[in-house]
Amino acid sequence: MKRKLATTLVTTALIIVSMAIPSEGAVTSSRLGVYVGPGKTAAVNDFRTWTGRSQVDATDYLDPSENTLWNQYATKYWGDWKKAGTGRKFVLGLPLLPKGGNFAEGLAGKYDNQFRELADLMIKNDLGSSVVRLGYEGNNKIIGSWQGTDDPAAYRAMFRRVVTLMRARTGAAFQFDYNMAVGPSGKVTSFETLYPGDAYVDIVGLNIYDVWWQHPGATPAQRWNHTLTTTMGVNDFKAFAAAHNKPKSYPEWGLYRKGDAYAGGGDSPYFIDRMAELVRDSKYQAYFNLDWGSGTLDEFPKGRAQYKLRFGQEF
Repeated sequence: MKRKLATTLVTTALIIVSMAIPSEGAVTSSRLGVYVGPGKTAAVNDFRTWTGRSQVDATDYLDPSENTLWNQYATKYWGDWKKAGTGRKFVLGLPLLPKGGNFAEGLAGKYDNQFRELADLMIKNDLGSSVVRLGYEGNNKIIGSWQGTDDPAAYRAMFRRVVTLMRARTGAAFQFDYNMAVGPSGKVTSFETLYPGDAYVDIVGLNIYDVWWQHPGATPAQRWNHTLTTTMGVNDFKAFAAAHNKPKSYPEWGLYRKGDAYAGGGDSPYFIDRMAELVRDSKYQAYFNLDWGSGTLDEFPKGRAQYKLRFGQEF
């Protein structure tokens, strides 16, 4: 009787644990990517070694008006990195306007050669099949001169122009990602507001950080629920992707330290787990592991351990 009771208690406990954490130990089947800084090919390799994964994609950012020499170096670095391993992918965050640019001049053709030259550099260095996050976070009013919250029509038109320019280059096989952040801003009230049309978009992306603006007392579950249900949150994003029959991406995501108006959750393995589930059906996803005010995985020991558990094993 005691043995039977003990067996029953153990079985019940296991059931309760499995109900409480249904997937927190499961390896996530998604393509892995990371951002670790500009041109940091060795750091991407170190990240891959740490995770134990044979595949880790790289993301970086370039401006079409950057010093020509820098763009030459950067595309060569990433091209050499891509050729050094099988199955490697490169994802580029590309502003929709160059530094100091404006939509009026862009739509008049003033910057066309800058985009052509960057596309040619990428093709020359074996990056012609890269994913291009063109005009990333156009719904973020402070992202840069290419933000579309004031003039959505100009953003849409410039997006179409740049895609057309880059696709026309000999050897081009770019995939263009229409990549927004969570939440509405200005005249951007939905994912449709800045959308340039299905013919110009191959992937739709959403950037997610563990924040809830000015809600420092929110629990991890409350922050995640806000990310799901807010306007232009995860639920809206999934519906938008399905309506346009486009694959999804999560090109930037990460933990965020506590202490400022963004009201980050700090060291939250809960957020890591929720993202591990969310990205399962994504085309690609990448952890933003550079401190822009948010912190890196090294600052969050619990989150770092959970990241390795969920993303750091072969599947």
